[in-house]
Amino acid sequence: VCSSDLPKDVIWARGVNTAAGGALALVAYWVWPTWERTRVSERVAQMIDAYARYFHLLADAYLRQATCAPRELDAARMAARVARSNLEGSLDRLASEPGTSPKRMARLRAMLASSHRFVHAIMALDAGWSLTPSVAARPAFAVFAAEVEKTLSLLAATLRGRRTADKDFPDLREIHNRLVESGDPRMQRYALTNVEADRMTNSLNTLREQILELQRSAIAK
Repeated sequence: VCSSDLPKDVIWARGVNTAAGGALALVAYWVWPTWERTRVSERVAQMIDAYARYFHLLADAYLRQATCAPRELDAARMAARVARSNLEGSLDRLASEPGTSPKRMARLRAMLASSHRFVHAIMALDAGWSLTPSVAARPAFAVFAAEVEKTLSLLAATLRGRRTADKDFPDLREIHNRLVESGDPRMQRYALTNVEADRMTNSLNTLREQILELQRSAIAK
């Protein structure tokens, strides 16, 4: 064999190996498919983690009466959007898998809607706090923010397999009531915060019920 023919032989061999490897991968997926149903809970958890990060940055800056680092905040917003898009794609794939029940899809779509309401409230605070006159944050908001973050952490942990119950979660409605009772509601920033905290409370309470129901249905199988 001439030395000039050697590269052709190598290229041909690599092509054969690549094709064989691709074929084996397809066969392996056909025999042991990676079903989207095994991934969707983690996708929801990742989205909740991203929303928690976004909320934490905003709330921490508000409590310190500081300006959030633009790049850090932009990165948090982008991560939240990406996580949501990943979940939406996961749900689309799950819907096309055999054995996926309409009831399960309805539950997951409802969870997505609840999370959407929550992140809309964060976005409203993000925009509103920059447009309203500055005022000292109320201590009651620090409590509310901490319990929101605890709720989000518990929800993500539940989706990853931790056994949780209603009693493990803070009473966000009671904490929100204390927030509303503190400070002068005529101040624009307080009024905005009260309204959006109410939306967060409603959406997270609903999301908690939905995720715990999903957990109970999985245990019952």
